[in-house]
Amino acid sequence: MTVISFPLLSVADLVRGVLVLSLVASLLMFFRPLLSGLVRALVLTVRPRTPRRQRTA
Repeated sequence: MTVISFPLLSVADLVRGVLVLSLVASLLMFFRPLLSGLVRALVLTVRPRTPRRQRTA
């Protein structure tokens, strides 16, 4: 049986990782309206909506 050992991260590395993840998450939450608008614009450029008359027909 082979035992795989992982080197333990230091406390400073763990704190830095948590801070980076929280910073990225907070930036995504702050810019979420902008990002969702960009995604919707990209979807409309790839697949434009059909006019209302064609949708109801």
